[in-house]
Amino acid sequence: MTAASPEALLGAAGFTLPEVSRPRGSYAPYCIVDTEASRWVSIAGQVCRRQGVAMAGQCRGQADVEPARRAAEVSMLNALAALRMACDDDLSNVIQIVRVRGFVRAAPDFAHHPAVLDAASAILRIAFPEQQLPARSALGVASLPDGAWIEIEIDAVVMA
Repeated sequence: MTAASPEALLGAAGFTLPEVSRPRGSYAPYCIVDTEASRWVSIAGQVCRRQGVAMAGQCRGQADVEPARRAAEVSMLNALAALRMACDDDLSNVIQIVRVRGFVRAAPDFAHHPAVLDAASAILRIAFPEQQLPARSALGVASLPDGAWIEIEIDAVVMA
């Protein structure tokens, strides 16, 4: 790991990538499609689990934005850990994070989904400061596994 690696940049900002958790169903943590010059990687939805335990909560109002933002950081770190696994344990192989889909467990009248998911985008900005920000969807949902606040999916192009 070089000083400028995504892992080192995250570490300098106080973040560490966790171990990738085992899927809790019939799916893989990631799927890779090889192209002529690179690989397309889709990371399965990663909820905000720390050491296997979901950070449970629901966004109901402005007071819930900050705890949900912390959960979004955890979800993104979990997604990046799965991406690192798909990249032969080296995030420096990531050419571009292309898309982020963020699901926020929220009450029907909650309207601050982008503010919550900006915390996940900030993690990407730390890890990949030279990349353009990816396209992003911020969706409110009624439920998530284990009552989690957040679930995040990412798609990336990586070196072949």
